[in-house]
Amino acid sequence: MEVVIDCYFDQLFEGMERSSLASRHKRRHLVKYFSEVINNCSKAEKIDTADVCERIVRAALRYHNISMADNGSVCMLGKFHNVLYVAAKLCYDWRLENNDVVSKVLNDMFFCEKTFERIVVGAIFGTRVTHFLSGWKSDFEDREENLSAFMYFLNHAIEGRLQYYCPRLTSTRRFIDVPMESYGQVLPLRVAVQNGSPDILLIMLRYGASTENDMLAPAPIEILLSRLNEYEEDVKCPEQLLLCLKLLLRTIPNVYVKVPSHLAETCGIQYVSVFEQYPNLASRDILPRERTGLRPPELKHLCRCQIRQCLHDNWTLPHGIRQLQIPQTLQDYLDLMAD
Repeated sequence: MEVVIDCYFDQLFEGMERSSLASRHKRRHLVKYFSEVINNCSKAEKIDTADVCERIVRAALRYHNISMADNGSVCMLGKFHNVLYVAAKLCYDWRLENNDVVSKVLNDMFFCEKTFERIVVGAIFGTRVTHFLSGWKSDFEDREENLSAFMYFLNHAIEGRLQYYCPRLTSTRRFIDVPMESYGQVLPLRVAVQNGSPDILLIMLRYGASTENDMLAPAPIEILLSRLNEYEEDVKCPEQLLLCLKLLLRTIPNVYVKVPSHLAETCGIQYVSVFEQYPNLASRDILPRERTGLRPPELKHLCRCQIRQCLHDNWTLPHGIRQLQIPQTLQDYLDLMAD
């Protein structure tokens, strides 16, 4: 069957224009077409639908790789590249479990684009805003499906222990921490914080997204504190920003603010406490005293941070939490579902 699908795939794409898959409508139409092929082949051959789906996805990967090989290992873009998003949608729609195949789809995407923003952006902004920001319409139906698809690929990336070298950061990053190319190379977590999206922020934090600062942007907590500090004392801060702050504080042992480099060179101090940098926020009880430096953080919270770091290092965050022999209330606490 593999040979038949490969030949059929080649004939189908041969008659397509180069820009034929640039439209979301046409990509969805092709996904629907292949879904019908999966159903019909499964019934005719009496084999599992996942097996047929896997063979079609492999054919899409083969088509992409051959087109690259014919062009000196450089992606030809257009339909030759967008076929990967048809393959990704099929993987998600049919919940393909073969990690090697799904990982290959993600690896090929990164090889050509050096980012996964087309998977992540719909989960952060929804389906409408993405077209205006990056000129790309998400292949998934709505924001809820985008969130579900993001978690699907995130779970496969963790299972495959996928890591990618990011030249701009000069470091290797996991799927969830690969910068977003069209958004100034900012990490997805920072985009979620800037957008004030607590639902996707919670997902990213649960899966161990980095909350540290990097060479291109300040730490997410610093971005959020700076925004909250803009509101006067008699103005109520937006609930979504306060919720984002609450979630971030569950992952950080203690909050410190990085001193600007030109001042750090003068005074020799790299970090200051939140109380020193933003006394207004501390006095308004927007931040608990245990995070401002006025009181030491709770032992329970420090243990949570350390346990989560160990699980993250072993690629078992967050699902490994449920395997720990501890009460469910503590599991929820470790999983950032409770304070």
